[in-house]
Amino acid sequence: MIENLSREQLAAILDALPIEFIFIDTQEKLLYANKGERRSRPAPTDVVGKDIRGCHQPASLPLVERFVDNLKSGRKDEEEFWLLFPDRKILNRFLAVRDKAGRYLGMIEYLLDFKALEDLAEDRKGAHARDYSTPPPSGIPVT
Repeated sequence: MIENLSREQLAAILDALPIEFIFIDTQEKLLYANKGERRSRPAPTDVVGKDIRGCHQPASLPLVERFVDNLKSGRKDEEEFWLLFPDRKILNRFLAVRDKAGRYLGMIEYLLDFKALEDLAEDRKGAHARDYSTPPPSGIPVT
């Protein structure tokens, strides 16, 4: 199905995601990062094509190395850690990307800013709320 999308459409879809989304190849080079204004923290503009180790704090490098090794080797398909700041709580997740035969193609790194999600929930509290605490009468579809 992806062949139905143009490069422009695919880039726009990835940029529309409300998360920081990064793709890293088999050589641990950052090949893609979505649009900057959605990022939880400013990213250098010159990171594309560079080793991901340069994108992480020195103290987190042993953890990053372990994650890369686990994902590449197939021991794990996902890894995560939290970034805790005085005003933010960010979940940093790594997912292995594999072809249909299970061959490692790289990884996705994405970050979820829970402060931004909490702010969004607070701003939209009650909007389009649905109560799922009781099941609908039989024969009525849930939408």
